[in-house]
Amino acid sequence: MYKLNAITLAILLAGAMPVMAQQSATDSKESPQPTTAENEKAIEVISVTATKRRTKLMETPVAITALSEAQLRQSGVNNIRDIADLVPGLDISTATDQAAPVISMRGVRSTNITELGDPAVGVHLDGIYSPRMQGALALMYDVERVEALRGPQGTLFGRNSTVGSINVISAKPDLSGFSGNLNAEAGRFNSKNVGGFLNIPINDEFAIRVAAKGLKRDSYLEGYWDPNQYDTRHLSQEVLNAPVISEDSYQGIGSTVTQRENWWIDAAGTDPEAQRVRALTPANKKDFYNNANEHSFRISALWQPAHGLFTNHTVFQQYVNNSAGSLDLVNCDQLRGRPQEYGGDCSSFLPSDNTYQAVVNVPGELNLDITYLRNTLNYNLSEELSLVWQLGYENMDRSSQQDSEVGLDPWDGAIYFLKGTGATSYSTEVQLQSDEFGDFVWISGINYFYEKTTTLGYYDNPMDDKAFWDQPDRSTKAYALFGQGTYKLTDKLHGTLGYRYSNETKQDKGGRTYRCSNADGCAPGWFNRTVLSNLPVDYFYDPAIYASYFANDNKGQWQNHDFRLGLDYNLSQDTMLYSYLASGFKAGGIGDVFEVVNDRTGEVSRFETQFDPEKVLTLELGAKSSFLNNSLNLQAALFYTDYKDMQYASVGSIGNVERLSPVEDANGSPILGPDGMPILEFQNKPVIAYYTQNVPGSTIKGLELEFDWKPYANGRFSGYATWTQARVSEDWITKWDFDPEYLFNLSYEESMDPENNLLTTNLKGNDLAMTPRLAANISYTHSLDLGSYGFIHGWFNWSWKGKSYTTIWNLDKHLDDMNFAVSDEAALYISDKRGAYSMLNAALKYEPQNQAWYAEVFVSNATNELVQYWNNTGKGIPKGSFGMPRYYGVRAGFNF
Repeated sequence: MYKLNAITLAILLAGAMPVMAQQSATDSKESPQPTTAENEKAIEVISVTATKRRTKLMETPVAITALSEAQLRQSGVNNIRDIADLVPGLDISTATDQAAPVISMRGVRSTNITELGDPAVGVHLDGIYSPRMQGALALMYDVERVEALRGPQGTLFGRNSTVGSINVISAKPDLSGFSGNLNAEAGRFNSKNVGGFLNIPINDEFAIRVAAKGLKRDSYLEGYWDPNQYDTRHLSQEVLNAPVISEDSYQGIGSTVTQRENWWIDAAGTDPEAQRVRALTPANKKDFYNNANEHSFRISALWQPAHGLFTNHTVFQQYVNNSAGSLDLVNCDQLRGRPQEYGGDCSSFLPSDNTYQAVVNVPGELNLDITYLRNTLNYNLSEELSLVWQLGYENMDRSSQQDSEVGLDPWDGAIYFLKGTGATSYSTEVQLQSDEFGDFVWISGINYFYEKTTTLGYYDNPMDDKAFWDQPDRSTKAYALFGQGTYKLTDKLHGTLGYRYSNETKQDKGGRTYRCSNADGCAPGWFNRTVLSNLPVDYFYDPAIYASYFANDNKGQWQNHDFRLGLDYNLSQDTMLYSYLASGFKAGGIGDVFEVVNDRTGEVSRFETQFDPEKVLTLELGAKSSFLNNSLNLQAALFYTDYKDMQYASVGSIGNVERLSPVEDANGSPILGPDGMPILEFQNKPVIAYYTQNVPGSTIKGLELEFDWKPYANGRFSGYATWTQARVSEDWITKWDFDPEYLFNLSYEESMDPENNLLTTNLKGNDLAMTPRLAANISYTHSLDLGSYGFIHGWFNWSWKGKSYTTIWNLDKHLDDMNFAVSDEAALYISDKRGAYSMLNAALKYEPQNQAWYAEVFVSNATNELVQYWNNTGKGIPKGSFGMPRYYGVRAGFNF
């Protein structure tokens, strides 16, 4: 009943806005003109480019949030990930293995952030599409504003804007005069953040702007090096010669699994000294996982001839990240108090009961080098017609290495992406636009996009299998024709019609997946840890040493027709009502191809993992109103989305094949023969792949309320409140893949078997991930005028998000319909439900009357809230990515 009442109240509020606005308009006509003090309370007019032309925010019939440079700096925003709490319906996670953000908006997101996947929320830089999500983490600085559009943007913005788009608009050169800024930040974790810009007008028609930013920060993790893990090639002699704490394993000595109960360590090599159990060595926070070491610079030029026929804006930008990357952490808060019979809490397998810790044997490494080149030409063909030509180029080089099992399992593992991994894309768009003054305002255009990705890397199980990916040419070619126009039906009523034709082709040419294992003689063999330790760390970088491979050549093509039908009505001078019905489209994918050899028969089985496009159809009703002499802006949007064939990516089994594998005992440890080596036999093993499947159908509905209010000249409130319901609405019969080993007490092979009927489930009725039912955000700013002594500005922000799920599995909803082998109590310790949480941020800034400089103290996440953004639970241990703990510091800046 509470939920129904809350929804009803919200809808009534949205419906009441036009009436309130009409009354406000009537009152303003009858009341005297506002005084000077009242004018000071008026909110500045904000312009946006949501319709690919400059319009006023409160007159644009789209749900959109615009964030200025001042707001971003005040909130400590460094990249797109940091704006998640500032935009209604937005949630941004991080997939650590790909070093990429996963953007969710209004319940829609894409979990495939590899070169095979595309985002559901398009990211644009100066209006030009940026395809690789790693690029979205590039430092955000010297921007004019950030625009977050919600709802399908298919007709104007095209591919992969299924549920919205985010456009980061950099500050343009200014012809009016020389100016600059230098700003710095010092904070907790030895953080140093320096940035600034120079604006240099060359003459009255040409100016350049140079901006840059650098960020360094130590890790906020409690890190340890572990010499007891199988692969020791990356570890220093100091770590390898750490104090001996036990002569052999299974003595209960130590704090980790690899110290206390490591089944292989006593027979893992020929050097007895290397088989002793040793202490962990604390890591240097400067170069450990979750540190920061990144910088970027941007050079832009604006040419605006006096004759006024055209303007040309060119941007060159480079971003470099040379950090240790990030990795999944254990949610110790969730496990706290779990009895030993269910697996214990973090103190049972980690040095301390602290989420922010990691035990590894592979140092983290992330190298990102992204070059951007963007150009926008605006040419006035006549007084009524203009041409816009956009060109975009983006080149990303990437390499990384990451510890996979983070000391939680004696089976060691790591993932490597080597130099040569990257992506290059080109895009161009030509638009014809009418002027803004006729009864029919329109835009039409053609868009072409090409991207080529290369992947070179491998997953390493040091004791056995390695899978090497050599994908030299995975490409996407896409072109589109589009048009959208708005016609003035009456003085107050406007109708909008938009259409886009999309054609997209994806192809893999020459792709290979190589296999190396003990069985084929490529890997050193079982228990040959000493042999492995003498190999160079780059030994397995060369695919030539691998025993076999299979081809991945594949191709797919998709076409689509998107549309937009809209009506907007000016109820009064200060109030607009709007509605639209619009579609969105994200192309299907070619997936990986697997050719698997049966070790016993030699037969080859081929598995393809193609997936279908996903589509949305959204109906939205909205209102935008200004009240109290333009001192209060309110925006409301009520929407309903029909979501078909959602692309859901995960690691799972796509089939079975016979492999020559070790026989294991009830504890999962290999059984050794008289010679001390594992006993091998042919066994039915799963074919594991990272693949995408389509969720048949989901429905999403919600209400968003945004406000911006200046109750007095020196004070301002802003924020939002949202209600969203996003659920799987059609039968989705699939295999249960949320930690089946632990929940069903199965072997790894049984848990991955796609034909295991015990794991068959129907996820109809499940909530979509990272979509809280209720959320709210409020900011308050107050400025104190000290006269000749300057100003003091206080800022406070509170953000709250209700309960949600971090995955689509919704474990607690299936305690009765799934035959879990563990108790409900045990299952809830690893539940994918994320509790409600709030974040508090605050700042206090001083600046003199001339505003030539400022000094500020700030705190982010003041209450030290632990927030999980990504879930990767396995073997009864909930893992994922988490936001930063409490962060505080000082900022200062100089304007000239």
